[in-house]
Amino acid sequence: MAAGIHNITIEKRATFSTTLTIKNDDGSAFDLSGTTLFSQIRKDYSNALQANFTLTVVGDAASGIITFSLTKAETAALSTAPSSYDIFVNKADGTSDKLIKGSVTIIENETQTGA
Repeated sequence: MAAGIHNITIEKRATFSTTLTIKNDDGSAFDLSGTTLFSQIRKDYSNALQANFTLTVVGDAASGIITFSLTKAETAALSTAPSSYDIFVNKADGTSDKLIKGSVTIIENETQTGA
């Protein structure tokens, strides 16, 4: 399965959350039953870790719907350097696949939010 491409924009100091439906090459939902998901943002030029996403399966795992998110404290710590992310799945049979990849645009905000 080739990784899908989904570019994202994250605003610093704001909670980030987005929901995606993962699909197989034939367009059917990717069954997430018995899997573990993980995802990171890394700077493009140094591969330095920016953040680990929190990943949640939404509803029935067979529907392939996930939410990935960062808290406002996590987004506040992000550098605006060009970055990328990907989402991997570890399957019960011991194999791993990259499901999604994309660029991350991180936007600085003028307003300072409360803690």
